[in-house]
Amino acid sequence: MAIIDKAYLAINALYILVRFVLQYRSINWTETILYLATVAIESFLYLNLYKVSRPRYDPGGILIDSGTDLSQPGLVSYMFDYIYVSWLVHLLSLLTKWAWCLYLAIPVYLAYAFGPYVLQFIRSQSGTAAAGPASAAAAEGDSEKDKKRQEKKERKQQRVKYSR
Repeated sequence: MAIIDKAYLAINALYILVRFVLQYRSINWTETILYLATVAIESFLYLNLYKVSRPRYDPGGILIDSGTDLSQPGLVSYMFDYIYVSWLVHLLSLLTKWAWCLYLAIPVYLAYAFGPYVLQFIRSQSGTAAAGPASAAAAEGDSEKDKKRQEKKERKQQRVKYSR
């Protein structure tokens, strides 16, 4: 985390120095709000990663949790991806205001990665809800058939079996 600590401080210090000190006349409220919002999210994720990566000990000094492996895939990698995109946007926004549009890559990627799962969930929910009373009656008929099958199966199991 030492390299990430230094990069986090260097990139944000550079942005603040250039935008708020050297180019203070050209900054507007929109960029200020965007920067503050993205730095807040970035800082939250960074501190969360820092916290989960640290080992935890009980009061007696015995290791409770060794900390999360930060090289694992999943949520941890998504947090790092957001932090890296934020750094890229902050550095490029020193050159052009259009760099803020790179944040659109995040929802596009989320739609690409999780869209099929969301659509599958919506289809499964709408399939059961849209079926209505006709489906409920059919399901009730099916449950009666299932009950009869279950009773028949139990009767067969209770029969005395003869062996030769």
